[in-house]
Amino acid sequence: MKSYQTYARSSVSMSTDERFRKTLQQLFAQNQIDYIIETGTWLGTGSTKTIATTVEGKHQPKAYYTIEGNLTFHTIARFNLRKWDFVKPLWGDTVAKEQALKFIQQDEALHHHEDYPDVFIDTLDNPVQFYTDEVEGKLGKNPIINAVDWFGDTFLNRKEDLLRTLLIRVQDTRPLVLLDSAGGIGWLEYQTVRDTLGNRPYWLILDDIHHLKHFRSLADVQKRNDFRVIDYSLTDGWMVAEHVAV
Repeated sequence: MKSYQTYARSSVSMSTDERFRKTLQQLFAQNQIDYIIETGTWLGTGSTKTIATTVEGKHQPKAYYTIEGNLTFHTIARFNLRKWDFVKPLWGDTVAKEQALKFIQQDEALHHHEDYPDVFIDTLDNPVQFYTDEVEGKLGKNPIINAVDWFGDTFLNRKEDLLRTLLIRVQDTRPLVLLDSAGGIGWLEYQTVRDTLGNRPYWLILDDIHHLKHFRSLADVQKRNDFRVIDYSLTDGWMVAEHVAV
């Protein structure tokens, strides 16, 4: 693999890509989607805001659930997204933490990243430890974020396995699922969606399809006859697809 820091467009969000915006507009114009599940809210100003702006009004869903694992970012996102009452920011883990840590420790793509020369990765320096630290919330901390995390872990109920829980709740409604969470568990999140929803119809958006996060997810979608790729961009790293019952 190669370092994501060398990627000239590494700071470009898929939400700023005009082709992605047009694909979204067409998707929502042609289909009534009542439930959206997103992993990775961050500050709510990227894909969450883009989708909320696109669907508000006549295409407005019943609920747009967006999951963020960092309590500071979640709190800021709640403020940034307050305009849209159908957007439901949730704080917690998309998958169970122990499951995520075990997945990272056993991921052959991390242990043999040199076998994938065209795929980006956040670091080539002990990536297993890097993504372990990411899941455990040890990356990029400052005193304020540390204090907020301590408060949340001490006094609040941090939920786990939120992705599967939400998928089961809306599984028969043909939901839209957008996966853009922690880099080391993208493939795990995709498998969670695929296995939980099974043969049911749904829409799927992947971010970072040229990255460790979802290069395997993209390959799996492309080879399966129960997925129809609507559009994708390797340059900007996103894909929109439809899963159909077969």
